[in-house]
Amino acid sequence: METKTERTLWGIHAGRMGDADTLFLKHNVIALGWAEMGDLSSLPAERDAFRNRWMEAKPGLREKQYIGGASQIFRFVHEAKKSDLAIYPSKKDRRVHIGEIIDAYKYDPKLVANYPQHRPVRWLGDFPRTRFSQGANS
Repeated sequence: METKTERTLWGIHAGRMGDADTLFLKHNVIALGWAEMGDLSSLPAERDAFRNRWMEAKPGLREKQYIGGASQIFRFVHEAKKSDLAIYPSKKDRRVHIGEIIDAYKYDPKLVANYPQHRPVRWLGDFPRTRFSQGANS
């Protein structure tokens, strides 16, 4: 009998204008910005630690923004797991790309300074955006 492994599907965008699209595809990563937060690998795996770092890096935001932002980056660093799937709709080539996360979080500001928070992926395939509903494309 075959055992099925459950995998989480993470949706991600390559920036508002698709500015990280080349980074994603040429360097086989998904990435988040949050450059102001620096390397997050030394933070404890606690949401409060991420919220506090975000508050230090970006003072003056509303509490909801700190909670939401910290939650997003925390999940990227600690909850996304190897073998989970990542999906992103590319604005540049109008395709939806699907990849498998293949390694842990890495910090690398050298590739693209605005997107230093990385998760390595293996791209499995892509499909025309027209094969998805409008809601799935936004």
